[in-house]
Amino acid sequence: MTTMPRVYVLDTGALLSTWTRKNPDSDFVTVPAVLNELHNRPSQRRAETLISTGRLREEVPESLHVAKVKETAHSTGDLHALSDNDIQLLALALSKKESGFTVIVVSGDLSLLNTASFMGLTVVDLGLRMTQQVTWGLRCPACGHTENRAADERECPVCGTVMRRWAVKERRMA
Repeated sequence: MTTMPRVYVLDTGALLSTWTRKNPDSDFVTVPAVLNELHNRPSQRRAETLISTGRLREEVPESLHVAKVKETAHSTGDLHALSDNDIQLLALALSKKESGFTVIVVSGDLSLLNTASFMGLTVVDLGLRMTQQVTWGLRCPACGHTENRAADERECPVCGTVMRRWAVKERRMA
């Protein structure tokens, strides 16, 4: 029986920490923008070493996968909480999964991890805080009006106050 190759898709947090040292025989991939976020010398050296030894590759996802990530993040209510780098990283993870890899997304960003879990990806939470999958909606703190789905408009249609995210549905992680 052939096992699918495994790859860890790393967010900035994984490269800022020493997490990669705890997985010495693993292969890692990330997007160029994540590497550009490494500003301290120890993290830059770790990334350079991983790249020079062939354990870390940087890749750019296709726009098709970016669109799929945005669609999923919109449906979970995470889209406004994700940066462009987060979306690129999730698109890369989706691309790898569709190419036959077993993909594990490593991050401390709860919105990124939440979206990844809805995409059927395995996640490693660096902060050990993610215990539930959450579908977000919007709630007005002034009048209490709620939108049970992700909305593009963040202003309350009733009173005009900026709406805040709230958990419409939570499901415990396995």
